[in-house]
Amino acid sequence: MKIEKYVKDENGNGFYPNFIKKFMSKDNFKIPPVSTLLGADINTFGKILKTGKISPEYRLKVALTSFIVLVSTPFHRYEEIVFNKKRLAKTKFENPPLFILGHWRSGTTLLHNLLCLDPDSSFVTTYQSVFPNNLASKIIFKTFMKYAMPNRRPADNMKLEVDLPQEDEFAFSNMYYINYYNFFYFPYKYKYYYDKSVRFKDLSDNEFNDFLYNYEKLLKKTYLNRKGKQLIIKNPVNTARIKALLKLYPDAKFIYIYRNPVTVFMSTHNFFQAVIKTLMLHKVPPEFIDDMIFDVYKKLIDDYHVQKNLIPAKNLFEIKYEEFEKAPLKGLENIYNNLLDKDFEQLKGMFSDYLESLKSHKKQHYKIEKQTLDRITNELGKYMEIYGYDVPGDIEILK
Repeated sequence: MKIEKYVKDENGNGFYPNFIKKFMSKDNFKIPPVSTLLGADINTFGKILKTGKISPEYRLKVALTSFIVLVSTPFHRYEEIVFNKKRLAKTKFENPPLFILGHWRSGTTLLHNLLCLDPDSSFVTTYQSVFPNNLASKIIFKTFMKYAMPNRRPADNMKLEVDLPQEDEFAFSNMYYINYYNFFYFPYKYKYYYDKSVRFKDLSDNEFNDFLYNYEKLLKKTYLNRKGKQLIIKNPVNTARIKALLKLYPDAKFIYIYRNPVTVFMSTHNFFQAVIKTLMLHKVPPEFIDDMIFDVYKKLIDDYHVQKNLIPAKNLFEIKYEEFEKAPLKGLENIYNNLLDKDFEQLKGMFSDYLESLKSHKKQHYKIEKQTLDRITNELGKYMEIYGYDVPGDIEILK
C-alpha cells in the first residue's frame, strides 16, 4: 500500500482510498455515489425500484447500491437470527410509546433531540435510519457510515452523528416497501406513496396488517437497541397515521408541534431542494417540488385534524413552535408534568446545558419574492387562520 494514495479523515483517523476524499467533506451535504437504500434488504430494495422509473444518469448509482445490498445480505440473515420473531414477540414496552408529530420544519427535530437527552429514552439513531437491518452487525457498518456522512444537516445546519436521534421513516423504507419516503427516490410518484403508505388506500387487510407488523418490528428493534424505558419516535409522516398507530398502541402518547405555515413552506422548500437532489433516481423540474410541498402540507394537516380526536385528551399535547422557542424549558416542563407524568426537575440542568450549546446556532434569514409569498398565503391561508398566524415580520420581501 502506498501511503500517498490514501487520505485521513478530518479528525486524523484512519486511511481511506483517495478517490473517496471528495465525499468526506463535512461542510456540504455530500454522500458517496450510492443510494440511502444501501441499507435495505434485497427483497425491499427490489420492490421499491419496481415502483418507479430510473433515469439513465442514476443507473451507476443503483448498480453500486445493488452491489452493497447483495454483499450485506448475509448480515441481514444474521440480523433475523438475533432479532428473531420469538424475541420480538416477547418484547414489551415498559411505557406507552411517545410519538412526535408535525409537518417537516415545524420544530420536530429540536423537540426530538431535547427529549432524547433523557437517559431513559430509546430512539431511532441516525445509523439505524440507514442500516435498520444491520443492528447486530453495526460494528462493521457504523464504521463505514461515520466517515461517509456529513456532520451537519442541510438547510438548518443541525448536527449529524451516527448515534444521534433521527426520524424513523428512512429506517422503515429500508425494511418495508410500502413507505412514504420512497418519494425521495421517485418524487413524481409522491401521491401514489402517500395514498398507499399514509392513507393505506387500496391496501388489502393482509397488506395493512403486514405494514403494522413490520412497523412494530422496527420500533421493537429500536427499543432493544437503545435499552431505554421510554420509546420516543419522531416522524412527520405519522402526523397522518394516528388511526393506525392507535391500532398498535391504544395508550400511546402524542406531541403535535406546529409553526407558521409561511416559515414552514420556505424552510421545507430549502430542505427538500438540498436533500432530494442527492437521493432521487428520477429527475423532476424545479417547480415540481413547490407544488408537491403545497399538496402534501394540505393533506398532512387535514388528515391530522380528522384523526386527532381519536386520541384520548390526556394523551395529546399540542405545542406552538414560536412559544416553545421562546421558553423551551417551560414547554418541556409542561410535557413532563402533563403528558409523561415524570419528574422534570432532575433533568432540567441537562436540558439547560443543551439549549445553551445551541445559542451559537444561526437562524435562517429568509428572503422571498412577493409573487411567491402571495402564492403561499393563497395556498396555505386556511391554515394560517386555523393556527392564528400572519406573515412573519422577520422575512425580507423582495419586489
